[in-house]
Amino acid sequence: MNSNNNIYNLAAVGVQQLIPYKAGKPIEELERELGLTEIIKLASNENPLGPGKKAMAAIQETLSTLALYPDGSGFSLKKALANKYGVVESQITLGNGSNELLELVARAFLTPEFEAVFSQHAFAVYPIVTQAVGAKSVVVPALNYGHDLDSMLKAVTEKTRLVFIANPN
Repeated sequence: MNSNNNIYNLAAVGVQQLIPYKAGKPIEELERELGLTEIIKLASNENPLGPGKKAMAAIQETLSTLALYPDGSGFSLKKALANKYGVVESQITLGNGSNELLELVARAFLTPEFEAVFSQHAFAVYPIVTQAVGAKSVVVPALNYGHDLDSMLKAVTEKTRLVFIANPN
């Protein structure tokens, strides 16, 4: 195949070099492999108890409108959050989960000449979004499996545009 026709060659260099994220195994696969019947996944931010009663009631209330697009601006949600936290609505950005917001932040602030600082055992998305935009990852060794904030501060340079700090970690 002509290399000019390979779609991967058309992608940005940072994207070409990405190693695909490997998610944890599904519970069903672990049950089969290990012969276990009660597994609770902690790494996927899933609630092992299922949705709460208030969440279920809210879902039931909105079933009849699920076929409609939601308010893309998140007007009501932004208003409620602004009131609760004492900020103005323009200070709030909404997204479809943390990954989307982290990608947006990386695209907004990082380019190949800049860098992002984060801890060794931080959220797996930090190096992915940093590399995808061609920026440099500055990985600070962890201290007792937590952040070494003093070392992270020392790692900040003129080229640092983002410091990612996962909480809890």
